[in-house]
Formats: sequence, C-alpha cells, structure tokens
Amino acid sequence: MWTSICYLGVEQDVENSLGEKFEQVTFGDYVFCDKKSIRMAEFYQAAVTDFKPTLTLVLKQADYEAQRYVMFEGDVFTVIRTYEPDKEDIELILERGIKHGDAAVSNESGG
Repeated sequence: MWTSICYLGVEQDVENSLGEKFEQVTFGDYVFCDKKSIRMAEFYQAAVTDFKPTLTLVLKQADYEAQRYVMFEGDVFTVIRTYEPDKEDIELILERGIKHGDAAVSNESGG
C-alpha cells in the first residue's frame, strides 16, 4: 500500500510587485497515497451536477487537513468530496483542474 505520492494545496492571498492581490494555490510537502478508480455510482451521480470526477486518492486522515487542491502525477485536481472508509484512511474524490475563480498555481515544494 502507499505506492504513490501527492501534494496537498491551499489557496492563499498574495500580492504581486504592482500591489495587485490575487489568490494562488500553493502546494506543500508530499504525502503518500494510493490511486483508485472512480466508482460507477459516483460517476453517474456527478453527471447530475457540473462535477466530473476523475480519480480517487486514498491517504491517511492524519495527513489531510481539508485542503481543496491536490497535485498528482503532474496534474492539479480539485477535491469534490471526501469519504472516510475507516478511522485511519480518507478517500479524496477529485476533478481535474482548479475549480475556483482565477486562482493561479504555485509549487513551492519543488514537486
């Protein structure tokens, strides 16, 4: 188990050299995870909304602090919802891309 790594990201308000403020997604240190497929029911339930679930990542609950964004295998995803199958793990159902306004992406961790 724990065959992959991902980076969890949060939005932060930043200011550029011109004094303009904007939101930026910043990714921290990596955490271990496992990749799972989207369940068929999840896919069809999301079809009713504007969500397009792409994949599910499983990680330890202790590593997850309600971050909204995940970088996995070079792609950025937005957390659609979470599911706790047991007391130790949490499943993050993800949609490809940033699904919030005009947030930019920064990778301070170097990952």
